[in-house]
Amino acid sequence: MKFLGFLIFVFVFLMAFWCLIFLASVIPYFIFVWLKEGKLDEDQIPS
Repeated sequence: MKFLGFLIFVFVFLMAFWCLIFLASVIPYFIFVWLKEGKLDEDQIPS
């Protein structure tokens, strides 16, 4: 039972770790593209 809890803990920890890496790499890229393309007007947003 302790081993199962340890596995769940490691799995959740790794998921949070990869999520942080993903957010730290993707969000600045989206901000860069957003600024480079110019701020979106209402008519540019796809419906």
